[in-house]
Amino acid sequence: DINYFLLLGTYRENEVIQTHPLSSKLNELRAQGIQVHTIKVGQLELENVNSLVSDALYLPPSLCRSLSSLVHSKTGGIILFVLQFLTSLNEEGLLWFNMTEGRWDFDLGRIRVKEISENVVEHMTFQMARLPRKMRFGLMLASFLGSNFDRKVLEKAKNEEEFDFNSFFSSSIEAGFLHYDEFSKRFVWANDQIQQAAYELVPRAKRDSFHLLIGSRLFLRSSPVELKSNLLFCIVDNMNRG
Repeated sequence: DINYFLLLGTYRENEVIQTHPLSSKLNELRAQGIQVHTIKVGQLELENVNSLVSDALYLPPSLCRSLSSLVHSKTGGIILFVLQFLTSLNEEGLLWFNMTEGRWDFDLGRIRVKEISENVVEHMTFQMARLPRKMRFGLMLASFLGSNFDRKVLEKAKNEEEFDFNSFFSSSIEAGFLHYDEFSKRFVWANDQIQQAAYELVPRAKRDSFHLLIGSRLFLRSSPVELKSNLLFCIVDNMNRG
């Protein structure tokens, strides 16, 4: 018998409606007298950002407060935005490791005047646009396949020369764009905003033709059995939007 058991889980609120199996299970647990606590995770407070920056740079919180204040004001405390912003500071030479002093250093003056989009998707799209061409194409293609997809679907949607699977997946997972769900054996976008940012890489004028291209490739490269699976919804959605 188990006398004490704590289960922690996370989900995206906009994806779990009342008829979702998770909602039903939570209601069932509550009906059995089991305590279920819901904690809504929102934007980070300044102190949270300061703790994150302090841990990332291996510096005392007191030395990071000025930087953290700027990071928080420019990102609104949105965690994905915070991480992307810190990465961009390092790439642009505004945040660097000082070999002489043996610690991380930063240029507050230049960071203060650094322009940054108020829109998370726009900022992430800007960052993605700086990636290698084949990586960008892989992200664009994957963004048209939905919030999650399996490797076989992406194989059907691409041509061999467009990008390398192993390199694309390892780089995407390392960058935090995708993660692999062992249970469903599918690749899942880490966040809706990341998928949308990848989608925005395709110029608006070319999106319809890109949808049609992907839908056509999936249809022509799928077997009759596969066309009776959930893959059909992805095909129809892309063709309709094309």
